[in-house]
Amino acid sequence: MVRINKDQVHLSGWKRLQFNWRRGRGHLIAYLRNRVKWYVYPQIQYVSKFPDHVDVELSAACDMACPMCYTVTEEFDQSVKKKLMSFELFKKIVDECAAHGCYSIRLSLRGEPFLNKHIVDMVRYAKRAGIKEVSTLTNGLRLNHEMFRELMKAGLDWLTISFDGMGKTYEEIRAPAKFEESVEKIKAYKKIKTEARSVKPVIKIQPVWPSIRDCAQEFYDLFEPYVDHIASNPLVDYLRKDTDIEYREHFTCPVLYQRLVIGSDGKILLCSNDEMGMHPLGDANTDSLFEVWHGPRMEEARAIHRAHRGVELLEPCRHCYLPRKTLRVLERMGDAYFPVEKLVNRQDVVGR
Repeated sequence: MVRINKDQVHLSGWKRLQFNWRRGRGHLIAYLRNRVKWYVYPQIQYVSKFPDHVDVELSAACDMACPMCYTVTEEFDQSVKKKLMSFELFKKIVDECAAHGCYSIRLSLRGEPFLNKHIVDMVRYAKRAGIKEVSTLTNGLRLNHEMFRELMKAGLDWLTISFDGMGKTYEEIRAPAKFEESVEKIKAYKKIKTEARSVKPVIKIQPVWPSIRDCAQEFYDLFEPYVDHIASNPLVDYLRKDTDIEYREHFTCPVLYQRLVIGSDGKILLCSNDEMGMHPLGDANTDSLFEVWHGPRMEEARAIHRAHRGVELLEPCRHCYLPRKTLRVLERMGDAYFPVEKLVNRQDVVGR
């Protein structure tokens, strides 16, 4: 079987079902159909007419320098242009997605999307074009009450906020953000939604596991009343420091059947984990997304993965966490223990 999603720890438990229900509110049948495609198509290696999901990077630049992030590396600095996506290119992308019935777009990839001054108008444009689910991820630094209110009115469906640790830990990782101020923002977003009688955007809080390992229950109790979902990510090797890497046998990548990924400069990337843009498939400024999705570069990558040779023949795959072996360990949250999957031979320390 193909492994579909990354090994997140869903701290919310049953509340995750409520989160998914709210996420699909307004188009539940289309949402359920999308979820079936997301899981089934990679399993049967079926190439849809057009990707059901497209990642659109609004900014390759970031206003933080988190110690575990690839954006702080010299390789990223030399390989990726720190630019913002133009509104004209964004409209071209969305228009083609809408014409082909693309279900969802995510307005984030490597940088901080809220550095793009057009983000609210971009959300509004995508929703008016007919995209059913529009989401984005943020470090929360530039997002404020008024902007959140405007995003809600524009129709944003889902907002993920990266929030690593409590107190001093958070401020060390997420400098220059301040812990108390960031928490108060999230509380305010809940109040804004409540006053507007809106369930959207659904809000997900997302830390890396080592940042909350020793305070997982406290972290959960703090945010549970104010957000729709809390999930923790494993610490992967974005800094490319690991040397003793073990890969899964017979790995086939699901991403090549799920989504298309477009950088802020218009370069169409192999996948959402090709952070350095090492294997471009085309250019959205000039190329049709439909033609790239069915084009020779993408088809070649799928054929390589069908032969289980992605790590061997594709540079981005050698650095990706998806093909790596994992081990399951028990971690504690309050009085309960639950399984957490970690990469084999990986130091579980932020910044390493």
